[in-house]
Amino acid sequence: MLYLEKSASAILTPPGLFILIFLIIAVILIKKSEERRTKISGVVMIILCFFAYLLSTGFGTHLYLQPLERAYTAPNNVSGQAIVVLSSGIIISPEGQVLDNHSVARLSKAYSLHLQTKLPIIVTGSFMPGRSTVAVSELMRDWLLDRGVASSKVIVEPMAQTTWENARYSADICSQFNWSSIVLVTSAVHMKRAVTSFEKFGLRVTPFPTDYLYDHTKLSFVDFLPNQGALDANLASIHEYFGQLWYLFKSP
Repeated sequence: MLYLEKSASAILTPPGLFILIFLIIAVILIKKSEERRTKISGVVMIILCFFAYLLSTGFGTHLYLQPLERAYTAPNNVSGQAIVVLSSGIIISPEGQVLDNHSVARLSKAYSLHLQTKLPIIVTGSFMPGRSTVAVSELMRDWLLDRGVASSKVIVEPMAQTTWENARYSADICSQFNWSSIVLVTSAVHMKRAVTSFEKFGLRVTPFPTDYLYDHTKLSFVDFLPNQGALDANLASIHEYFGQLWYLFKSP
């Protein structure tokens, strides 16, 4: 009964519902139309539905997301001269501008590392164009100060709007302090592109991934059912693959 309920929920709610609708339309086009062009359109729709299905399932995370999130593991011993934590974004809530969940997850890990190592923390990230009037890094600083981190231990980098700029401006700060090695904290899915960017600016990087987007477990029945969480996680990984490709052609 539980499996039946899970299956019905996956099929009758987005994204599964939309995949089912387009699949039905595709089958109708192939079955009912006499025109070759229309039949080809139906076949193309079925192929697109298949890829949409993969993107919407836990099974798809094994193909798209996990290769990125498993690229690095958190080290047992942390070495570096500073902790660099990358911002994610801001949510404009009824209470004002607040950090999104990804930024908070990254900050929580950086805060934990700071308590262990007493290393200074560089928070990097500018305002969100068209959405916020305050730099994300300033809210990140306030989050750390509210938890008792000394202001002398927090360095704000308020200009970066991309991962590449996070690396560039953070490297400038490190140069001012004669730091050559950092502990880099960001979401696991984002870490590979972030490490590549920081290394291109001459820094030695110890990756410390956090904020995993989906379960890292063996496949089960539910992993073959479409769901919004898997779709969001897989779309984030697709964004990262395109970002990595784009950064191949960038240089300091």
